[in-house]
Amino acid sequence: MPDDRGRSWPRPRSVTLAIAGIVGLALVLRIHGASFGLPALNDPDELIFELGALKMLRSLSLNPGWFGHPGTTTMEVLALVNLTVLGLGRAMGWFADIKAFAGAVYANPAWIILPGRLAMVAFGAGTVWQTFRLGEELGDTREQAGLARHAGLAAAALVAIEPASVAWSQVIRTDIMATFFMLLSLRAAMRAMREGRLGDHVVSGLWLGVAIATKWPTGIAGVALIGAAAVRLSTERTRTREIAAHLAAGAVATVIGLLAVSPYIALDFATVVHNLHGEAQSHHLGATGGSPLYNLGWYAGGPVLSGLGVIGCGLALWGGWWLLRHRAGAIVLPVLGAFAATICSQTLVWERWVLPLIPLLAIAMGLGWAQLMARIEKTPALRLAGFALLAAALIQPAMAMTTRKIERQTDARQLATNWAKAHIPPGSTVLVEHFAFDILPQPWHLIFPFGTVGCVDVRAYLGGKVQYDTVDAGRGGRSNIDYGTVAPDKRGTCRADYAIITQYDRYAAERGTFPEEYAAYRALLARGRIMATFATVPGRVGGWTTHVVALDQPKADQAPRNQLSAAQRPR
Repeated sequence: MPDDRGRSWPRPRSVTLAIAGIVGLALVLRIHGASFGLPALNDPDELIFELGALKMLRSLSLNPGWFGHPGTTTMEVLALVNLTVLGLGRAMGWFADIKAFAGAVYANPAWIILPGRLAMVAFGAGTVWQTFRLGEELGDTREQAGLARHAGLAAAALVAIEPASVAWSQVIRTDIMATFFMLLSLRAAMRAMREGRLGDHVVSGLWLGVAIATKWPTGIAGVALIGAAAVRLSTERTRTREIAAHLAAGAVATVIGLLAVSPYIALDFATVVHNLHGEAQSHHLGATGGSPLYNLGWYAGGPVLSGLGVIGCGLALWGGWWLLRHRAGAIVLPVLGAFAATICSQTLVWERWVLPLIPLLAIAMGLGWAQLMARIEKTPALRLAGFALLAAALIQPAMAMTTRKIERQTDARQLATNWAKAHIPPGSTVLVEHFAFDILPQPWHLIFPFGTVGCVDVRAYLGGKVQYDTVDAGRGGRSNIDYGTVAPDKRGTCRADYAIITQYDRYAAERGTFPEEYAAYRALLARGRIMATFATVPGRVGGWTTHVVALDQPKADQAPRNQLSAAQRPR
């Protein structure tokens, strides 16, 4: 196991082949299905990051105009990807000029969304590799090298198939990239703990700064350098001043790394504050949490259990005990604990917030399995049983990952729009709530609910090359853009013959938290009839339950009906 100290613990060829196969599998699993939904955008936030990237290209600036995550690193990568697509498109004769490219993108965002997703896929596969490398470096001695190597392989195998890691590697967001950079920082912190070199502290800080420029909460991983300093202080008390200086250097390097990647965090601080205020929500549709204990149960019984499986969770507890008794635990456990405490103390719960924890939990699982294998290594039959146990541990996450792929490929929103294409007559005015770019060619007048602005003409907005500033202003500080969040005095702009609504059932399920939004849908449905409903079905159909509604034009004296039909009642 070669490391940065020059110490040579050769990695067996079989291990090299195994990790190459695992990373290759991770890449295949993430590429497969990465085009889900296109040209429609089933994850509306993808557009936010792309608008920031397009603004960078248009202005030739590192200022994306949005710092909510902050996401600067992600938008810079997307800008490079988009520039590559433009260059290739012009070389192939697909686009005559930049204006033609922009027109093609606004008509069909798949031109840039799919390449952007493939960039996320690459970071997802890179995270699998970094998980292996961090696990491999856990061993302090030659005797521990084999244990750490096996732990790294098992951890990488788990991350390769872990359902949340696979799913979010196929979406343009910041989480997977932030996890990748965080792991690079932790590896350097591990070297800093063992070698005490100034350079390792600086490298760890620089990577941490890049991670923070990708997603703010990864700054929590800075506790790894504190853990490294604590270990050194326990054995090198005479070098207290040097250790403190190294820790300070890591902190300074973090700031340098952050500002080098995202200088406008300092230069446009007013926008940073505005965006962070917009991101701070006490309630969010489908993601409102509860007490820290409730949130802990939500994460543990949801994404963690689904991601590691029952056997994997048991092995992770055993691996955690190993970490408690070894120096490497001072790097892994504080980060694991600090992240868990942070996400559990929030008012919201999101599956993606657990992504930085997955590689660390996988390493703990790998350590538990590797300890078992170390105890039975001299008994061939038992070793075979040990590998069977690992395979069994991976079955539950693999099945969950496969189920999510099936659901993502068959989304209720696409089923609804396909039905609408066959049944809604030409010339109709259609209100659509999601980013259904797949119905742009239809001979309809399309309108979209846009917060404080009201319902807007879709083609006119796209033709005007809508910018993020316009989107942000239209949102009016709300996290969701849908019919329920349209300003009450603007709902008259939403008159249509038909509506394709995706959010009604979600608001109905949380009507106590969102009474005004729910009432808006009740009033809308009261003056129409549901023509078709496409519900989500676990293991078969994903997305959100979608209704196609035929609307009657409201009369001045028409009061909303008090009763909904059986098909309209909330599930």
